[in-house]
Amino acid sequence: MAGPGTGNPSVSLERVYDQAGDSVRRDTRRVHELVERYREQYRHRLEDWMQLRARLDQRSPNRPGATDALRGEHEQLGREVAILRGRLKRLDVAERQLDLLCKYLADPDPSVPEPTLSDADESPAALQLRVIQAQEGERQRLAEEIHDGPAQVLTNAIFQVEYLDRVLSDVPRTAKAELGFLRTMLRDGLDEVRAFISSLRPPVVDVGLAQALADQAADFQARNGIAVQVNVNGVDARLNPQQKASVLRIAQEALQNVRKHAAATEVCIGLEGDQLTIVDNGRGFDVMRLASGASRNFGLQFMRERAELLGSQLQIESRQGEGTRILLSLPAKKA
Repeated sequence: MAGPGTGNPSVSLERVYDQAGDSVRRDTRRVHELVERYREQYRHRLEDWMQLRARLDQRSPNRPGATDALRGEHEQLGREVAILRGRLKRLDVAERQLDLLCKYLADPDPSVPEPTLSDADESPAALQLRVIQAQEGERQRLAEEIHDGPAQVLTNAIFQVEYLDRVLSDVPRTAKAELGFLRTMLRDGLDEVRAFISSLRPPVVDVGLAQALADQAADFQARNGIAVQVNVNGVDARLNPQQKASVLRIAQEALQNVRKHAAATEVCIGLEGDQLTIVDNGRGFDVMRLASGASRNFGLQFMRERAELLGSQLQIESRQGEGTRILLSLPAKKA
């Protein structure tokens, strides 16, 4: 047995592990404090915005110049509040994940195996952490979709109605043109909401993944005017129903990324060996910049998390001006 002066390696390792856990817990408490400070500042800015709204509602129509200045200030503050709200949501997600990490590190059960990339070998705590991280990531993605889509349409519509209220009696011709613009904007927003609801429904793969991809491509092409070619013969024989649903979700998200970011005219979905490929001819992007964290894309993050839970790998190849190529390795079929 080692003497007191020689030191015990296991005790030393235990001390380092405890120090690591203490450090994570301290950082977590610090993040909690900062989130509370940020939340309080956000509440103050929101109150300022609501007070401006009340002042704007009480303004006399006989002072159009002062009203326009106040309206501009109100709109600017509204945009700032929207940005702060998005940041607060991200902080809330990070806060919950830190809490989960603290619980995972504090697991005293020595029989719990070390986490690996295989779901079958993961400890319950590690698996729960991964699943909840994926859920939080998907919720954040949905929040971003709603903020950038329907919420923005409704905000613009409110501003448009306020403008119409000012010009309706004075400039009827301008008011009529603005009404036409508002009608088109609301119709486009309604189409986007319907597409959003459709994407939230459970994926229909009973007809087979190949047919589901073809249906998704046809609907995407009709809505967005972007040609989509699908050639995935033989894909259904390789996957079970749960795997098909996950692959379809990844393909749906890839198409949404094309719609929002790529400025592409054509997308091709195909099979190359044991990989599903999704290729567009859009403007592409800097993959290294995205990997470094300088730019965030919740759609790509969602696809990677889906692939990990599927037991697959997702590879993204892109360059500025040269389109984007997504490679999803298909998992081995399970019973």
